[in-house]
Amino acid sequence: MILVFTISCKTEKQNANSQDGKNDMVIDIDNSFSIISKFDTIYEPNAPKRITRNIKLDNEGGLLIAAYDDIVRYNGESFTQLKKEEGIESWYAFDVLEDKKGNVWIASDQSGVFRINGQTGVITNFSTADGLGHRRNMCIYEDKAGNIWIGGQGGLSKFDGVGFTNFTEKDGLPHNDINTILEDKKGDIWFGTRGNAGIYDGITFSELKNDEGKSFFNVWSIIQDKFDNIWLVDSSGLWKYSDDTFVHVLQDAWKIYEDTKGDFWFTGMLKGGASTLKRIEESTMTKEEFDVTEVFKSEKMFFGIVEDNKGKIWIGGGDGIWMYNGETVDYYTGILKNTE
Repeated sequence: MILVFTISCKTEKQNANSQDGKNDMVIDIDNSFSIISKFDTIYEPNAPKRITRNIKLDNEGGLLIAAYDDIVRYNGESFTQLKKEEGIESWYAFDVLEDKKGNVWIASDQSGVFRINGQTGVITNFSTADGLGHRRNMCIYEDKAGNIWIGGQGGLSKFDGVGFTNFTEKDGLPHNDINTILEDKKGDIWFGTRGNAGIYDGITFSELKNDEGKSFFNVWSIIQDKFDNIWLVDSSGLWKYSDDTFVHVLQDAWKIYEDTKGDFWFTGMLKGGASTLKRIEESTMTKEEFDVTEVFKSEKMFFGIVEDNKGKIWIGGGDGIWMYNGETVDYYTGILKNTE
């Protein structure tokens, strides 16, 4: 299979935002591209076969991949699938993590939450009968204290090792449909929803507003960078939060990730259904201006991003997973057929 991807050349100055707000950043964005390579799909029988929405690092620095039907590990050399018990045909996994104790947690959009004991391999399925807020869940996160936070269509849940505490709009949660969760360095919990974004200080929930006092919409990604700035992606694109103010940075963003060098990577969707991976190099960033480079694009959809311990960038796809090593791209899939 031959695919083409692109990388930016000389840039042209333009405003990244169609709005005329005073807090818009000035960004160099390239509109001309040159083909740098073509590549074949790599078939691996245990690689992802379904949509890969999120990828995390496990405790050994390998990849832990939520590939919907399967949870897949990649140790730098090969893919392996976590064994399911009899009766579990699919995890219906949207997100996954390995906690500090070595347990693997799976956020399922059909079956609540699964926990795989890291020592015994025993699988526990938590549902609403066990106190979990909802059976349809989109994201999972471990805070510094070891609490497991789960977000889904029924609000926000916290598991403290004994039981669940659930938060909904009745408790002050700004919206009940949670997409992403982050604990900042102060210990506050940030969360993005299909309707807005909010923050929880351990006592009170507050809704976040942009620089015009408007609510965010459909927030899929929130990170905190090494300088303690918060970056948020909603339906209008990428926002930077610093000095108590949100600044709109650019449009067409989906997921954002900061690598170990301080470079930013983000996926976005193009017109017609294509997707793109872009990079902002840390060395080009200032408070008011920075450069954006398009690394590659495809007709397939891009989702979660992570950097492995060798500096390679991995991106979740529609029925596989992409790997960018700084020069070329490989696409791994467990489907033995031409997927283009």
